[in-house]
Amino acid sequence: MNTILPSPRGAARASAALTLAALSALSVLTGCALSPSSPSSSSTRADGGARPAPSAPQRPATAMRCGERAISVRQISDELELSVGSRRYLLQPQRSASGARYASASHPGVSFWSKGDSGMLMLDGQAFPECVSVKSADSHTLSGREWSVEKLDGRALVEGSRVTLAFDPQGRLSGRASCNRFNATYQLEGSQLGIQGAATTRMACAPALMEQEARFLALLKAVTLQRIQGDGSLLLSTADGRRILAR
Repeated sequence: MNTILPSPRGAARASAALTLAALSALSVLTGCALSPSSPSSSSTRADGGARPAPSAPQRPATAMRCGERAISVRQISDELELSVGSRRYLLQPQRSASGARYASASHPGVSFWSKGDSGMLMLDGQAFPECVSVKSADSHTLSGREWSVEKLDGRALVEGSRVTLAFDPQGRLSGRASCNRFNATYQLEGSQLGIQGAATTRMACAPALMEQEARFLALLKAVTLQRIQGDGSLLLSTADGRRILAR
């Protein structure tokens, strides 16, 4: 049987066809390797743009007061962001025997030593009084003393009567309501103050004292704001503008 050999031109065409088939297969394989489902590829949005990698959620800043200096601190990964007015510092962790100490590598003399709910601030080499959270600081301004009420919604007290307020740091409020003693609980957040659950003893007194006591307890229940005034007096206000003045 005679064997028919391809012509040189036919052999060249066959070789070219094989080469094109091989390149096409390689392109398909490469496309699979770079498909969006591959772990090494970057994800894209529906509009074809690159989808940014999700950022780690930031912790909320904690407002603090170091004497008269107001600051805020926030943990960012293993570093601490310290804000003092319009200035911001990024502090790096340092070795400490207790608590968590941070210092700025780019601003020598700036550091913060966190000790739970309090801390110590060093700013430009100057040490400040102990820093406490704003909530704790506000509580300390009310607690530690007994406040004597002078006026109920602008009216002076019945002559010879006594109305008092004593806040403790644990959120309890007690005092004298005119005739009876009372106990309640309070929540303080900055200037906002809420008082709940007032309960009194059950003594009976003169009608004028009982009427004053009823007004005081009604006002106390409605208080929403507190403010220490410039003269050191305490002003408690309700949402509709009624007031309790004490000092």
